[in-house]
Amino acid sequence: MPLLAVSEGSHLRFMLNNHLVSAVLSGPNLRTFLQGYITRDLDDLQPGSALPMAITEIRGRVVANGWVSVKADQLVLLIHASVVDIVHQHLLPYMRFARCELTVNPNAFYITQTLEEGSAEFSLNGSSYSFTDHKADAYDLDRFQIETGYALVTEPTSGKFLPQMLNLTEFDAVSFTKGCYLGQEVVARAQHRGQVKRHLLLASHDDSNLAPGDQVQTQSGDKAVIVAQSSGEALVVASTAAASNDLHLIAE
Repeated sequence: MPLLAVSEGSHLRFMLNNHLVSAVLSGPNLRTFLQGYITRDLDDLQPGSALPMAITEIRGRVVANGWVSVKADQLVLLIHASVVDIVHQHLLPYMRFARCELTVNPNAFYITQTLEEGSAEFSLNGSSYSFTDHKADAYDLDRFQIETGYALVTEPTSGKFLPQMLNLTEFDAVSFTKGCYLGQEVVARAQHRGQVKRHLLLASHDDSNLAPGDQVQTQSGDKAVIVAQSSGEALVVASTAAASNDLHLIAE
């Protein structure tokens, strides 16, 4: 099955695929399998709900993030379209061993506050959201990230940041009590030793050509990486020390 992807440096293709897709996992002992590769504790997952989560690699870097929900005897990952290939290749060796399969719904999915019957719901910053395949009823995905602070890893930023660098711990996307998962030791060590010196920050900019993965610097010379951008604002991973300033970006 062909999976969605974006070409590095292709802003147009990224824009065309700038939406969510659902990657559906099926197989025996599915929860036990996914529990070993996801940052959120699946014991908390209930029908009708979606939990924030991340999939990390052995160095603790986020391969993809978004939400996980349950549908009948399957688990559904709602992630950015550009990282579906990456997630599939990341999980494939482990899925073979566990006799699990991943299939991708080709429909584009979006985030909405119009709660739809049968769609998983989640709460963020005190507001309730759901998923829809009707773009007209949905948030612009970049704008959603800027307004909520919940950043989504895309192809250009996959494998670059610890969950803490993306502030995912603030959204309860990481459990520190669930037990082992791939990369768990690195994530836990960074959390408990306070070793994370870069975090997700909101910044302004004047460059409409900025895109996720771009290397930029702030007005004070701190280096930063674009994670999401929209209408003169961007979420960037930068030095925590830069948080004391009103950040403005300068493209390198």
